[in-house]
Amino acid sequence: MGCVWVLRHGESTANVEGVIVSAPGPRALVEVGLTPRGREQAREAARAALEQGLGPGTVLIASDFARARETAEEFATGLGAEPPRIDQRLRERGFGALEEGPASAYDGVWARDRAREQPADGVEPVGAVAARVREALLAADGLARESGADVVLVAHGDVLQIALALGAGMDPHDHREVPHLGNAELRVLGSER
Repeated sequence: MGCVWVLRHGESTANVEGVIVSAPGPRALVEVGLTPRGREQAREAARAALEQGLGPGTVLIASDFARARETAEEFATGLGAEPPRIDQRLRERGFGALEEGPASAYDGVWARDRAREQPADGVEPVGAVAARVREALLAADGLARESGADVVLVAHGDVLQIALALGAGMDPHDHREVPHLGNAELRVLGSER
């Protein structure tokens, strides 16, 4: 039976600029893609994944945001796998009025998450992210069980932290207690237990 893995996108132009890009639209879907370093990180992740036993039969499912989709494409090429499938449930968490603001604003959002407070500024609540991520995880797990293939979900920091929390049986509000995923870091779901 295959496993479900998560892969955070490689370094993006938004990472370098230190801004939040979470709203579906031209910026997220087209403009904010990988830097050259981010592309190399995705290729390096594929090389490491080959050593861990992933290969051409691996199924990749990615957010449609450019930075995740481009990471999945580079990763798939490195594995010799089919091009990634797209799943909008893996989109970045919506950060509402914080859009295009400084990435330092994440800290306040995460503090409210830990305190189980309703997010401010139109930020997507943890429960809403967890609901869509749970659906994507169930679909990926079903695919891995039916096909025997490893499935790699390629997405964004908050989304994957919440996925890892769910995979560990944790309250998704505690997602920041899961070790942080670096750019283009690959981790098997359930490994943080």
